[in-house]
Amino acid sequence: MSPCGEWDIALKHSNISQKKAGSKTKKKAPMSLRAKLTLYFLVFAGVLLSILWIFQVVLLDDFYRFIKEEQLTRCATSLTLCESAKDIHKTAEEFKEKNNMAVGVYNTSEGIFYQTYSSKGNGEYSSDFMPHEVYGYYTYAKAQGGHVTCYENEMIEGALQDKAAFSSKDYRGKDEDMVSARIFSRDGVEYMVLVKSHIAPVQSTVETLRVLLSVISVVFVIFAVIMAVYAASRISNPLTKTNKAAKELAKQNYSVEFEGKGYREIYELSDTLSFASKELSAVDSLRRELVANISHDLRTPLTMIGGYAEVMRDIPGENTSENLQVIIDETERLSRLVTDLLDLSRLESGNIPLEIAEFSLTQMIEGIFARYTKFVEKEDFSLCFEHTGEVFVKGDEARLAQVVYNLINNAINYSLTDKTVTVRQTVSDGRVRIEVIDRGSGIEAEKLKDIWDRYYRVDKEHKQAVVGTGLGLSIVKNILSQHGARFGVISRVGEGSNFWFELDAIDKNSE
Repeated sequence: MSPCGEWDIALKHSNISQKKAGSKTKKKAPMSLRAKLTLYFLVFAGVLLSILWIFQVVLLDDFYRFIKEEQLTRCATSLTLCESAKDIHKTAEEFKEKNNMAVGVYNTSEGIFYQTYSSKGNGEYSSDFMPHEVYGYYTYAKAQGGHVTCYENEMIEGALQDKAAFSSKDYRGKDEDMVSARIFSRDGVEYMVLVKSHIAPVQSTVETLRVLLSVISVVFVIFAVIMAVYAASRISNPLTKTNKAAKELAKQNYSVEFEGKGYREIYELSDTLSFASKELSAVDSLRRELVANISHDLRTPLTMIGGYAEVMRDIPGENTSENLQVIIDETERLSRLVTDLLDLSRLESGNIPLEIAEFSLTQMIEGIFARYTKFVEKEDFSLCFEHTGEVFVKGDEARLAQVVYNLINNAINYSLTDKTVTVRQTVSDGRVRIEVIDRGSGIEAEKLKDIWDRYYRVDKEHKQAVVGTGLGLSIVKNILSQHGARFGVISRVGEGSNFWFELDAIDKNSE
């Protein structure tokens, strides 16, 4: 392939990749909340107007005729349920007054039908029928099972010819009478009741409604647009303000305020974001302090190691065991710091499984005290273990030993003048309580809840630990929480502190 061909292919690939990248970057942004709410309001208004037009204009004539038919059928049925002729007359008069209906009752038990009751509607509207018409209604009702409701012309034609000949006839829009015929028996005598009502054309009414609805639709659409814009603005403005404040929070501006005005959901969201802002501010402050403290703890031994190593390299005769011991001690401090950081991270993530077993808590504490023998002699400390007998518990012995060890180290670190540390073991109600007591400077009450945080300093001044790394209490908290133990601290300024925890004791005598 020629170089030009290779160049053409490269250009094609470049164009394709640019088009793909362009298609990704040109992805249409979703519609804003304000626009969506406005659209929803307008669609809702359009649906309401459409329903109004359909029922008030298009289906008005059908509904009118359907209601009239149901009304006639109901009245005819009510008349057939009357117990006597007097009740029939009374009921018929009520229908005439309320619904403008004409009622006729005929005796059909003999060959010649004769009228037993007749009422006229309002005005000149009459229920009188020709004899052949009454016979036609009777024949048509008989053919339909004893009752039928239809238009007057349909009733007559249905009695005289096949139903298929008139069933497609369109009575809509015509000035027509509707009749309901029902055949019933009373005291062995057959009767037929005819109820008739006038069906007037509604075309003029429809035209009037069409003009009226046109005006209403224009006014309603204008009002809907105004309301949609106003409501969308009222609903979206609090969200817009909250979104702007949240963007400031994302830029680590923790002083931003969330107003929470508008409605309950925004109020709750603002409370949540305000709480998140305070927590993030505290976490950021703790992170800065943590980095500063770890940097300090790392810098000090590294400086010591580097300084002594340079002295041993540059100055003849300084390659002594004492200088080497300093380097070893500082290296061990670095190792302890890294180990504690790793342990704390694994404890907080739950990646350290507990190895639960029965063991003697008393013997474990005595073993820890044995480690401090040389330290007590060198630093002139007084360590005392008070107990009344051996106590067994169930738990991870190595981790609980780490708890006691860290609490003793913490007591030693803050015992400035009175170098006395007491570990007390007591048993009550099936639980063993371990207390580590020092006579140091004590802790203020409002600061007690924060001392379990990693690298938290009561006085915010970094103290060089005699033993430990500054992460001891945070490790203690995580281990005891994994064991489900109760723990806490009692402290008074100037009198010292009492760190304690409780575990379930095992009664060896009952085994």
